[in-house]
Amino acid sequence: MPACHPAKDSAAFMKTSKNITRAFCVELQQELSIVAARREYFSQEPPRARFNFLCSTQACRAQGVKITGVRYDVKPQEHPTFVCAHFRANANYEHHVDCEWVDEAEPVEDMPERQETETQSAVRKAKRKLDDYIDVFDPALKERVKAQPAAARPDEGEDAKPAEVSAVSDTPKIKQSAETRTTNLERLVDSFRQAQAQLTKEEFALLSLRVPGQGEVSLRSYFRHIKFAQLGNERRVLYGGGLVERYGTGFKFKFFDRLQGKRVTLYVSPAQMQAYRSSRYISELLSHADEIRFFTVFALGTLKASPLGKSFTVEIEDLRHLAIVLGPAKNPDSAEAQ
Repeated sequence: MPACHPAKDSAAFMKTSKNITRAFCVELQQELSIVAARREYFSQEPPRARFNFLCSTQACRAQGVKITGVRYDVKPQEHPTFVCAHFRANANYEHHVDCEWVDEAEPVEDMPERQETETQSAVRKAKRKLDDYIDVFDPALKERVKAQPAAARPDEGEDAKPAEVSAVSDTPKIKQSAETRTTNLERLVDSFRQAQAQLTKEEFALLSLRVPGQGEVSLRSYFRHIKFAQLGNERRVLYGGGLVERYGTGFKFKFFDRLQGKRVTLYVSPAQMQAYRSSRYISELLSHADEIRFFTVFALGTLKASPLGKSFTVEIEDLRHLAIVLGPAKNPDSAEAQ
């Protein structure tokens, strides 16, 4: 294949060697994770237009190095053949030698890393099978920047890079640490779902997650099915399948599984929906209620008993602490919900 930068020194450009977890969206003029790109795509009024992506590294972006966004225009849904939304290097473009997605020192797969234990090697190989493995999840909600219009800040700083990595500076870029951090719950959920679907049970059990204030926990233990939830526990992501009842723009989610024999619900008020800048994305997902068997909800909140003790509710502080996945279609022969 001919070099894509004929006017440049070819030695200064090379193929990427890492999974690309962020890219610069031309239309939104901001770097996004693939999950944020999906949310922004479905927040558009139909007919929706696909985005164009460039490399997040300034030196690459200056040369128009394109990145391909895969399946961000498909809603998250349970499917026998699981394919995660992800970014992919464009085969027609090579990246600057200083690109954060290029690692000249990456070890050859058949050569053990120096001083790497058998367990560390197994963890490293398991992570490499995932498109966007999350090392650190910070659930603390950052205050919105009110000085900017909502459209100018689509990602709300949810996947901000370390301070030393600048998206707009002309100074040489320091390559990003191999550690991937996010405050975006939906991004963590996508990583969890892909790990569940594509890793062996042994590989999945090896994965860990660092959470500020909690230290390091296993990825598996950070997600707790609703039937194993505990009152007052605000330190785990509660999840489960169920159905939705709409209340104007708000809704109530009723979990199928009961806790201690009692019904569990999660209520989102119309006021909460109105205050959330990505409410159109949530409404778009919920619009498929008649076409699917159920929804799966992931919530980082607090489980509370009702005043009479006859039921439980999951209360969330902010809709950024909620992720929704469509269940399988009622008609198995139908296409994925669009």
